[in-house]
Amino acid sequence: MFRVWDISLLICFSVSLMFVGVEGRSELPPPMNLTFKWETPFTLNLTWEKPKDLDPDCKVNYTVCVHHSQDCSVKTKSDMQGDKRSQTKRVQNTTCKFNISNENGLCISVTVNPETCENKNHSPSLDISLPPPTVTLVTNRSYEYSHNRLKCTWRPVDVVQDLGFYYWSPQKNMVIKCNDMTFGECVIHDALLKDMTSMFYLFNGTYNGKPVNNTFMDKRPAQYVKLNKPQLTIQKDGHNLRFQTNKSDLDEFGPHCYIYKYKYSKCDKIEPEKEVIEDNKYEVDHDSNCKYRASVQIIFSDKCGAGKSDPSDEVEYGENRDAHLPALLAVIIIPLIVSCCLIVSLVLLRRHKDIIFPKIPEPTLIFKDMLINNIRMPEDLRSPTDGRLYVPIEEIVESKISLEPETPLVPTTANAGIKNSDD
Repeated sequence: MFRVWDISLLICFSVSLMFVGVEGRSELPPPMNLTFKWETPFTLNLTWEKPKDLDPDCKVNYTVCVHHSQDCSVKTKSDMQGDKRSQTKRVQNTTCKFNISNENGLCISVTVNPETCENKNHSPSLDISLPPPTVTLVTNRSYEYSHNRLKCTWRPVDVVQDLGFYYWSPQKNMVIKCNDMTFGECVIHDALLKDMTSMFYLFNGTYNGKPVNNTFMDKRPAQYVKLNKPQLTIQKDGHNLRFQTNKSDLDEFGPHCYIYKYKYSKCDKIEPEKEVIEDNKYEVDHDSNCKYRASVQIIFSDKCGAGKSDPSDEVEYGENRDAHLPALLAVIIIPLIVSCCLIVSLVLLRRHKDIIFPKIPEPTLIFKDMLINNIRMPEDLRSPTDGRLYVPIEEIVESKISLEPETPLVPTTANAGIKNSDD
């Protein structure tokens, strides 16, 4: 009983100390004289002063946040939600630099954080806002990257004289002009594009007689990869069909960055899509009674960036056939062929029956002829072999044949008399 009472008193005492300690904490004073300066179109330099009346034994650091909006009232909510449009740094000194663009205006805030200060919380933030440019020179910006080549396109808002396009190279720490430029388009050639973590662009020109600068910050070029249209071939490999994609354009990044997305139909039935990583081949079971239609699209993996190619042209293989058609044809065609052959055989047999089945003499005449010729005379008994030979009966042919000449017409007596009187 007493132990439970002691534990309760200890808990109450601890809670009381906690609340007393919290109530005894106070906020640090905010920084002073926050100013900014654009060292380049993309480099913002911020400076401020230490808080006034800061305890000399209190060591502090500073949190600097730049939000891509002129309205500082939405800053806290955006920061709590982890807004990607905000950039935050923690520094020890009273100066800080950001590589940033001023497309929609900026809200800059600096907060003092305690390090070795007793009973002190962070200070309220000191905020300043920067307005966006008064004129937007271009809209509808888009990008396509491939093999150290970044194609940038846009649409001018209005007539802008001497429009120039530049980009920021952090590796070279300089602003580079894009010279390969046509109306609404420019191509950047740079071997360092693939390794850049972000891109900064500058458009400048004269609008209504006044110089105007627009800066933009965008994703790294690997997020805008554009792959060439692939070519697909279908080959028979044993009992399978092999879908194979050409790899002539897929040598800039590692094999794990490319995903082959195959779409195909079998007997006009669409099969589920298949994604193959690293390997440009895919095999399916082959049905000889089906027609296959297939196409492929190459997707750039989100592990390496973003992008894709256009789908390839559709390739066809085989023909659609009824699986029961061979048996049906056999049932119909085989009896028909047999019937035709039988009819032809009967016709030929009837036409050439004398050749196929020649006339055979009557057996009675043959036996009679053999009996007559086998009678041997006494003088033939000396040669026993002579009686064994069959001698056919000689046919009696008329030896004397005479031809009578045809009798000419002889005029009669009456006709002769008439002829003489005429003479």
